[in-house]
Formats: sequence, C-alpha cells, structure tokens
Amino acid sequence: CASRGCISKAALPLARMCVTERGNNMFETDTKPRTQNDLARIKALYNRAFPENERRPFDDMMASLNNRLKLNVFYAEGAFVGFAFLLNCGDISHIIYFAVEEEMRGHGMGSAALKAMRAENPGMRMLVDIERDIPGASNAMQRRHRKHFYLRSGYQETQVKYEGRGEQYEILSNGGDVSDAEFWNFWDTLEKEMDVSEL
Repeated sequence: CASRGCISKAALPLARMCVTERGNNMFETDTKPRTQNDLARIKALYNRAFPENERRPFDDMMASLNNRLKLNVFYAEGAFVGFAFLLNCGDISHIIYFAVEEEMRGHGMGSAALKAMRAENPGMRMLVDIERDIPGASNAMQRRHRKHFYLRSGYQETQVKYEGRGEQYEILSNGGDVSDAEFWNFWDTLEKEMDVSEL
C-alpha cells in the first residue's frame, strides 16, 4: 500500500489494555483496531465527528503512534463503540480527539470510555479541549451539551483558553488543575521530542 498511513493486517494484533464491567455489558479498550473494518470505521467516524478545520491528517496520526501519541479503541460486548487519540507527556494525558458512534450515544458509552481512560492513566492529569460557549455560535447548544458531559464525568474548568484552527477552545481537566504555563510547557516539550506541527 503506497499510503504512509495504511496498516497491514499483520500490524493489527490485539493489544488489550483494559476490561471493565459496565452494568451487564463488557466494556473493553484496545490500543489498536481489531480489524481492517474497525480501522475504516474509526476513520469514517473521525471525519463525521470533527469539522474539516479541526481535523489533522488521519493517516499521518496512525503512522505516528508511539509512546507519546496513543490510540484507544473502545468496544462493548465486542462491538465497536468509538475511539480516542491521546498525547502523553510528564503527568499530563491530553485527549485530542474522542468520538463515540452516533447510535451508541446516550447509552453511557462515552462516560464508560472516559472512565476507562482515567483508569489506564493513574496519577495523570487528563485534559480535554472543547469549543468555548460563545454567544451566537451556530452549534451553541452542542457546545453546552459537550461541556456538561465532561463536567458530569468529573472534569473541571481551568483558566486555559486558546485560539487555533479558526476556533476558540477551553481546557477542562480531571485529576488536578493545570495552569496556562503548564499547558504550553506540555506542548513545548512534545515539540522537542516529536513532530507535532499537525497535532
């Protein structure tokens, strides 16, 4: 396959990280898609869930997975639920993309995924950036709903706010507050270790 991001079947071994009980459902987290079809579903969900101006090249991210940039793939009773890309550095784990399949939303799967990521990163501060609730935004209700979801899941507001890719964001944290200086030091450190120009 000529594309830098293409993954052969040999590169898709099961790499289970976490198995938890969610009610009567078995909720699992893997570090790789289990099948080529799951990989295609992750990419399709990624393209549907995030506007073009917020998306990084998917194949480049898949090709760059390492001890800093990680992928979590979520399953419930063997069925694909969603995914998350995380950047880890020091005691910070930053969720840069997180999405759940549309038909799975509203059934506790998103909350289960957040709990799984929390359990897999003990002692770390979990960060997520969300669009700021700006008066007049075309998706104002969606922004408020998203923020409420994270706050309900144990995340808290921070003082960190920034603008990028034509959008204004704020940082929410779980496991401890983060200052503006710590947030930008996180990115400065990553830039010295890996190419994060597209992240």
